[in-house]
Amino acid sequence: MNHQNGKGLNMVVKGRVMARFIKLRTIVLFIGVLGGGLAQFAFAQELAIKPYAHSSLSESGEINDEDYLVPLSVPRRVNNQLRIEKELRVDVTGVKDTHRINEGHTTQQAFDHYLSQIKQLGGKILYQCSSRDCGRSSNWAQNIFNISKLYGEDGSQFYMVSSIEHNNQQWLVSVYAVERGNRRVYAHVETLKLNTALSSDLAPAALTDKNPLFIFSYGLNGIVTVNPTLAEFNKIISLSQANPDAKIYVIGYLQKGYTTTQEAIERSTNAADQVSTLLQKRGINASKITVMGVGPLVPFGQGAHSGNRVEVLVLDK
Repeated sequence: MNHQNGKGLNMVVKGRVMARFIKLRTIVLFIGVLGGGLAQFAFAQELAIKPYAHSSLSESGEINDEDYLVPLSVPRRVNNQLRIEKELRVDVTGVKDTHRINEGHTTQQAFDHYLSQIKQLGGKILYQCSSRDCGRSSNWAQNIFNISKLYGEDGSQFYMVSSIEHNNQQWLVSVYAVERGNRRVYAHVETLKLNTALSSDLAPAALTDKNPLFIFSYGLNGIVTVNPTLAEFNKIISLSQANPDAKIYVIGYLQKGYTTTQEAIERSTNAADQVSTLLQKRGINASKITVMGVGPLVPFGQGAHSGNRVEVLVLDK
């Protein structure tokens, strides 16, 4: 009988110890979740990008990356490899939020909401696309954001990335909105605090509205080829039409794949000529275009200003 009582007492003690352990573990987990949430909340308060009112948070996460990819052009698959003509690689700390937009509201409405906020904050649009000019939604969902629910209809897409100066701190904000085949609409927002300031060379916002700059890369498979996106060309044409005095400088660069400097200059000139010809075919008068090839004579070697490329600079006079 005493043995049974002792055994029962041990079970009671063990039960109480286990209960306290579970309670303590729950408190620790709660504090951890709360702490993480407060940290994220505090971060978000540094630059407040309000979500679309008619939406709910689907998923959220933190970003801490010294070499984070921010596309500044359409991601494409070429020979089963991802190619992005213009991009930033930046050291950032940030948050990424994916919002499910309520039924009855469109990608356009959600996107316009974020665009309006960015303009109110004095943001500068570094790159923007819509519909099929953004390429294939699968590339954005699978290769850029790695979020399957962002795989939607190509014709429903909107994307932009902007730079914002807030409290003497540089930020990047990107927004991607898409409608899936099941008619569900999502908006993905990334708010990125730059841990290392962008140099004027790296920040394509240095592509100011006054003197916009467009960059097209090209390969050297025996023949120089240039494959600029239609969306970028449309922007150049619009700027030229809006200002009769606008001058367009098409400059070819070649930093790899050559034997002599003279060869590099000739091939970079050839690449620039190709872009000039395409612009003229789309209605820009040849008298407004100046073409030159500089080969490797003006190297940058960072960000979008690297490799074999053609840069198109639109000057207001």
